[in-house]
Formats: sequence, structure tokens, C-alpha cells
Amino acid sequence: MKMLRLSLVALFLCGFGMGSAQQKYENRIFAPNINTLQATLLDDELSDPILRLGSEDVIEISFDLMSKAPNDYSYSLIHCNADWTPSQLLEMEYMKGFNDNSIDEYEPSFNTTFDYTHYLVQIPNEKVAPLVSGNYVLKVYEKDAPERVALTAQFMVVEQSALEVSGRVASNTTRGVNTAYQLLNFSVNTERANIANSADDIKLLIRQNGRLDNEVREVKPTYIKVNELLYEDNRQLEFEGGSEYERIDFSHIRNYSGNIERISFHHPYYNVEVFPGEKRRLDDYKYNKDVNGRYKVHGQDIWTDLEIDYSIVHFTYPREEPWLDGALYVCGYFNDNKLNGRNQMTYNFERKQYELDIVLKNGGYNYQYLFLPYGKKQATAMKSCGSYWQTENEYAIYVYYSPNGARYDRLLNVTKISSVTR
Repeated sequence: MKMLRLSLVALFLCGFGMGSAQQKYENRIFAPNINTLQATLLDDELSDPILRLGSEDVIEISFDLMSKAPNDYSYSLIHCNADWTPSQLLEMEYMKGFNDNSIDEYEPSFNTTFDYTHYLVQIPNEKVAPLVSGNYVLKVYEKDAPERVALTAQFMVVEQSALEVSGRVASNTTRGVNTAYQLLNFSVNTERANIANSADDIKLLIRQNGRLDNEVREVKPTYIKVNELLYEDNRQLEFEGGSEYERIDFSHIRNYSGNIERISFHHPYYNVEVFPGEKRRLDDYKYNKDVNGRYKVHGQDIWTDLEIDYSIVHFTYPREEPWLDGALYVCGYFNDNKLNGRNQMTYNFERKQYELDIVLKNGGYNYQYLFLPYGKKQATAMKSCGSYWQTENEYAIYVYYSPNGARYDRLLNVTKISSVTR
């Protein structure tokens, strides 16, 4: 009987441990009536939300509650490790001020077909400021019910360290020369950064155009020098070139541009019809001046940003039969490049095409069609829009430092490398 009790206790503790695994944070909207979550540098909507420690940089996080009747929201800052799990730091160690602050800056829209209330938070502010580098999450929740989380927004604080990263993108890969792939080669120089044992204490994250499905972590250096880590000819750093992003700009109902066929009004909303998607031949690369998947909310002929409306955007991708081995998605920074139900296209057998309708705030957007095979995590552009070694892509390298015994991951450097210089 005693052995049975001990076994039950051990089973309970094991189950408790499994259930208490650390949460990983992400950009995510939990409330169904919230739209257009943005996190950028102040006055630069095309920037990444990366604040330089000790600088005068300001991160601006905004969102829309799709109602003119406002809710009372509060927010807290959470410091995270490189993998976006909470770090071991206490609040007083990673931030100046106190958590649980109310969002006081919000205003209702006017002259719009979609009603909304626009909310804005700037970090740092007079209530709170980050003290250390690393990953941060701004958690927004209802003021009178903190357990009801409305959204979580990611941003980063990087040190202005002496660590240097340099690299280039090559078309010579293990799959051949000038094919559908690109190879990222780079080096991390630690000579002036006062880092010992860098090969074991440095953590890297590499992203192509902000995509999450093909991001690379836990990559090891190909060669190690005294003060330099070399990442060359590494198959982990081979990426599909993909194709240039398509562009649409519906900041005006008549003066629109890009890949838009027409804009029409069907009471009570405006509808944006996007030209059908298509796949080009392997030898039919087409240059398109894009912003690597980013977007900018803006409006023409308006007095204030609160007049920027929403529209229903209709995406289509013609195909005689649906793919049976995977699903098709519309992706870009506007949906955090996520491959989920909100961005998955549905096949219409009558019209013989994939379709997706998304409510988007008026402005200019980059987008692309990605195919995700069932059971896989990494999407491909091969089937949907083609992949080319000439495609201009942006590769971001995030360098974290966590020596033995450290209680958090410092973010020492963020470097971006373009695959093409024009």
C-alpha cells in the first residue's frame, strides 16, 4: 500500500511538471474584435520593433478594437529568453517602474464604414522603461479582469555592443548553382565584444523576411577562430529564394495601385478585388520592388489617421483541382507570416479556385502565396508562386549571449543582409 501511495504521488508530480511547462509568447490576438496589431519604431511603420538600449528610440504598439464603445485595457511587460519563454529576472531587474499600467491613449474612428477605437502604447514612457536587452512581450488585458488577455505583442531591446556580424548571400548551394535556392554565409566577430567561450554561449536566430516557418535556430559554426565564428556552406542556412512579394495599395478607393483589379462598394463595406495569383515558370523570374512582406497603414485625402477605413480584401488563386497533399495560405507581415486558419485559403469547386477574404485596414501591403504540406512546419513557394535564386530577400541575424550561469539571454546584435544589391 505504501509503495502504491508513493507511485501515485510520483505520477501526480510528473503530471504536474508536464503541465507546468513554460509558456512561449508570440504576437497573438486573443479577443475576436481586435484587429491590426502593429509594433514598430516610432514614425516608421516599415521598421522592426527593435529598441537600442540606452538610446532615445521609442517602440510604438497599436491596435484597433472594432467598436466605438471603448474597453478599459491595461498592460504589463514580460522579459523573455531567446525562445520567448519568460526569463528568470524579477520585474525590478528588467524594467524601471511598475507593471499593470492602464492604456490611456485611445480615440474612436470617424467617417469610416467600419467602426473602431484606436489604442496606442509607447515604450519607454513615464510609467515604465526596459533596463536590459533581450526579448520583451507587452501583454494587454481587460483592466477589471486581468485574466482576460486581449493580445500579446513582441518587441526587442538590443545592446549597442562591439560585436560585429557580416555576411553575404550566394546562389551556389548543395542543390546546384543558380537554382531555386539561396545560401546565407556569415561570420560573427567577437574580438572587441569581450566575450569568452563564444561558440557555446552565443545563440543565433535567422529569419528570412520575418517568416516563422523556416526560421533557423541552434545552428553551429562551421569554423571557429580565436575571435571569430564562421557560418559557411551550412545546409541549415539554405533557403528557397521564393519570388518577389506582390503589392497592393488601397489607401484610396479610386486612386489604388498594385495588383488590384477593382474596388467596389457593397453596402455597408468597400471590397478590394485582387488579381488572381499565378505560378511562373522556373526561367520566368520577375523583379518587383517590394518591401519584403511589410505593410503600411495609410490613407489619401484624409485629415487624420482616425479616418483610415477598413476594407474586405478578396484573394483568389485559380487551379483546376485542389491540392490533396497540403493547404494554401496568404502570408505577409500583416498576419505575422502565420500559417493558420485565419490565413488559409478555401477551394471553391464551382469557380475552380482557392479563395480567402480578409478584413484589412486601408494602406499598402505585400503578400505572397505559400503552400504547406500536411504534417510539415515549413512552407514552400515552389507550387504556388515559384522560387528563384535572383529574388531579393532580407535575412535578419539575431545574436543572443548567455554565458554559463546567466539568468537571461542578452541580445547583442541584430544584422540584416540583403540577398541582392541593386
